[in-house]
Amino acid sequence: MSGWAELFAADFLLRHALWGAVAVGLFGPLIGAWFTVRRMVLLGVTLPQVSAAGIAFVFFLHGLGFTWSLHAGEEGDRFLALLGSLAFTFAAMAALAWLERRDDGLKESRLGALYAAAAAASILFVSANAEGKIELLGLLHGEVVSVTAHDLHILIAVFLLLAVVLGAFHRQFLLVAFDRESAAVMGKNVLLWDLLFYVVAGTAMSIAVLITGPSLTFAALVIPPLATRPFCRRMPAFLVSSSLFGGVCALVGFKLSYAYDLPLGPAIVALSAGTLALLHAGRALYRGMLK
Repeated sequence: MSGWAELFAADFLLRHALWGAVAVGLFGPLIGAWFTVRRMVLLGVTLPQVSAAGIAFVFFLHGLGFTWSLHAGEEGDRFLALLGSLAFTFAAMAALAWLERRDDGLKESRLGALYAAAAAASILFVSANAEGKIELLGLLHGEVVSVTAHDLHILIAVFLLLAVVLGAFHRQFLLVAFDRESAAVMGKNVLLWDLLFYVVAGTAMSIAVLITGPSLTFAALVIPPLATRPFCRRMPAFLVSSSLFGGVCALVGFKLSYAYDLPLGPAIVALSAGTLALLHAGRALYRGMLK
């Protein structure tokens, strides 16, 4: 118990990293649950990579000599990296929302192509910036343990604001997700609601990728909803259980990482994936016993 008490102590050295990881673990599944019901889980893989490409692009400009693109100091660098992340993410989501209206059955193919393009662009942008490549890669992959108080306050404030938006427009998002035709017949602007959801998701992922990295962001988006969906019949229960799963895995993963000197992000992802596997194996075993 003393080990847990140390984590919650006011003078704990890594307290900002702890609460940053927990914040992503709690909020990421709220976005990921909507991706699941909209059958767009692949979007949770693609958009963090697009966001990372936007970060790399800002530093690519800097490597080409456009020094005006970066302010002096680390905070200025991170601010403009966030702008690049937001710009790329919003552009991708706007294009996807527009293409979704065509309903040509190629949604997964488009997402796969976008992921491949964003991954390649990230590598090319990074390779073109010889100066500070190590620092750039660290920023791109997200140094969770180096989260500052400033980062944490921004992360929590943005997540709380976006959670309010998701709660306020829950019914509209639910109707558009499950029955787009009925929503259109009822006079709902389906494209507008899609764009609003994409803005919420894009903002959340851009912030999370910059602070915690694409891997942890993707895991928070995808694994908790996959773990809890078979056990939930209603959307509110699905959202709450997914969020709690992500938050608890982030907290326990941090404890394991700290106790055994493991990389923080991979420790949380591995714990989440292992718990997912155990839950589904237990469910399959239980259903087999009932037959």
